[in-house]
Amino acid sequence: MRMAWVAIAFLANGSAQFLQKYLHAIGLGAYQKTALVTLYVAGALFAVLLLVWFRGRLSPREALFGMGVGLASYAGNAAMLRALGDTPAYIVFPMAVGGPILAVAIVSRLLFGERIGPYGKVGILCGFIAVILLTVG
Repeated sequence: MRMAWVAIAFLANGSAQFLQKYLHAIGLGAYQKTALVTLYVAGALFAVLLLVWFRGRLSPREALFGMGVGLASYAGNAAMLRALGDTPAYIVFPMAVGGPILAVAIVSRLLFGERIGPYGKVGILCGFIAVILLTVG
């Protein structure tokens, strides 16, 4: 049964970005913020229902951490909405997906001294080239 919940979470991942792109594509950009708030409120209600269903306990620290992650996710999606207002979607979405991956790889190397193998180096180089091509082209 729990695997079904994992599958639902996997399939629901990215629904905010999909909804943003869809609303932007059909010309309903004015409704994107309302749709985003609705999506996050529905997600929070679903999480509460799951907590009640499985008779889970939630410590204040866990609740605070969860709210922090949710607010950070909301802020990122809201920033992406704002970027879609004046930047083409073919630039915004690859940057939103690839940018954090590049940032984590670089920060983990600089701050934590993690080793990056040859495939990782090629991937980072390709990411940098892609960002440059997207911003210039």
